[in-house]
Amino acid sequence: MTEPARGGRTRTRLDPEIRREQIVDAAERVFTRRDPSEVTLEEIAEQAGVSRALVHNYFGDRSGVLAAVHLRCTLQLDEALRSISSDPHRTLGDHLAALVDAYLRIAAANPAAWKLVGTPEATLHPLVVEARRRRCERLADWWGGDAPARLLARSVLGCLDAAVAAWLEQPDLSRDQALGVIHGLLLRGLAGILTQESASPTRAVGDPPR
Repeated sequence: MTEPARGGRTRTRLDPEIRREQIVDAAERVFTRRDPSEVTLEEIAEQAGVSRALVHNYFGDRSGVLAAVHLRCTLQLDEALRSISSDPHRTLGDHLAALVDAYLRIAAANPAAWKLVGTPEATLHPLVVEARRRRCERLADWWGGDAPARLLARSVLGCLDAAVAAWLEQPDLSRDQALGVIHGLLLRGLAGILTQESASPTRAVGDPPR
C-alpha cells in the first residue's frame, strides 16, 4: 500500500512499529549532529522522510521523540542488568564491574543517544521516569530490596550516569581505564556500607542476594 508524502510523492505504508523505529533512527542521526535541545520535529520528519504530523501522531511532541531515543538506548542496559542479576553467585564487586562495563559499552556504541541521559526534557518524560524507577528497583533487589537498598541503587545509577557522560568527553581515556576508575570509586565508596545492617536482620546492605 502507499500513502501521500510531502512534495506530492508517495511512499509505501509501513507497519506502525517499523515506521516508528524509522523515525527514532532518524532522530538519533539528527541528534548526532545537533544539540538535542535545538532539534525540531520538522528536522526529524525531514530526516525520516515523513510529515511533521506523522511524527506528532507517533510521539506527541519533541520530548516524546527524545524519550523514545533515550529508552531504546537504556533498554539495552535493562537487558544487561537482567543478565547480570541472573547469577546469584556474583559478589558485589562482580555485580558492579559488570554493571559499569555494560554502561560504558552501551554508551560507546550509542554516544548520540547517550547525550539524552542527562537532558531534562528526556529524563523527565513519564515513560523514562517509569523505566528508571524499574531499573532502580531491579538493582535494589540485589541488595535486599529494602529502603536503604533503594537509596543505594539510585545513588549508584546517578553516579554511573554522570561518570559515563564525562568519560564520553574524554576520548584519550580507554574503556578499560574508565572501567577501573569508576568501578574502584563505587566499590570503595560502598565499602563502609557492606558492614552496616539493613532493615533485614539476616543480611547486610550490599551483600549479593542469596
